[in-house]
Amino acid sequence: MLKVLKQLLKAFFTLNKGEQRAIIILLVLTVLVTIFNLLLPRFITTQVSDHTQFEASVRSFRNEQQSIFDSIQIDRLQSRGELDLALAQQKLKPFKFDPNNLPEELWKQMGLTERQIKVIKNYEYKGGSFRTPKDLERMYCISEAEFQVLKPYINIKSPFKTMSDNPIEIKKRKYNQKKKKVPNYQIVDLNAADTAELSRSLYFPEWLAKRVIKYRDLLGGFSEFSQLNEVYGIDSNRVKKLRNYIIVDPTNLEKINLNTGEFKRILKHPYISYDITKEIVNSRKKEGEYKSTEELVDREIISESLYIKLKPYLTVKGIDN
Repeated sequence: MLKVLKQLLKAFFTLNKGEQRAIIILLVLTVLVTIFNLLLPRFITTQVSDHTQFEASVRSFRNEQQSIFDSIQIDRLQSRGELDLALAQQKLKPFKFDPNNLPEELWKQMGLTERQIKVIKNYEYKGGSFRTPKDLERMYCISEAEFQVLKPYINIKSPFKTMSDNPIEIKKRKYNQKKKKVPNYQIVDLNAADTAELSRSLYFPEWLAKRVIKYRDLLGGFSEFSQLNEVYGIDSNRVKKLRNYIIVDPTNLEKINLNTGEFKRILKHPYISYDITKEIVNSRKKEGEYKSTEELVDREIISESLYIKLKPYLTVKGIDN
């Protein structure tokens, strides 16, 4: 070791003064840097970063995004009427309700999607109503599981008063019926009469006269007498009694032009469903204009029985009303 130091010193003194000075400066700088590195940790305290809050925020964001995604997926299944019982119980929050003319806001509160509500309201707009809970089950937008959840809460009010079964009350009703005079019916054109004339000439209650007019407007006019039976709430016995007092003039029916009628115009008719409307319009675009109304059957869009009912309201010529 000493021998090595002697050799280094000997070599050092063989250098000129400038070189010796440079070596000394380098040695001093090296010693200073070494001392600085050794003392630096004593003056600087290392701060450990805490990422706990950031990681919690990331997890919360991911969970929120997953929740949104799951909600969208459930809404899609619900709109297609494909919810299972577990999801239906999770999604729906039912309360006692009458589905007839129930406001959209209340349907939403129960957990139905906008598409489901739209289908129900379209059904009502075309004259449909719910007489029994089974009628709600038949809606294709409501899954069987959803109906099972909603069923215990359905409370449909009957439009008719329940008659007493008391024998005395029955005798009174029969006696009063015998005392009633035979109504003096007047002949009426069902397609021209207003509510006042129906009430005056056929003794229709005001609410029933309004329903007849409303259904007539949806149809575009009555094409035959038997359609009167399709009016919700009408008594078939009443219809039979009025057979000789009602005229149905079908010459001015409001017709649907299959080639120019808009989607909403076709869908408005109570005999035509949403799916049939879509097929009519799509077939018109793909296969060209209809040459005759019978092509609805030829193109397998509707059945022959439905075509017979719809025929008076269809056309392929002229201006669509």
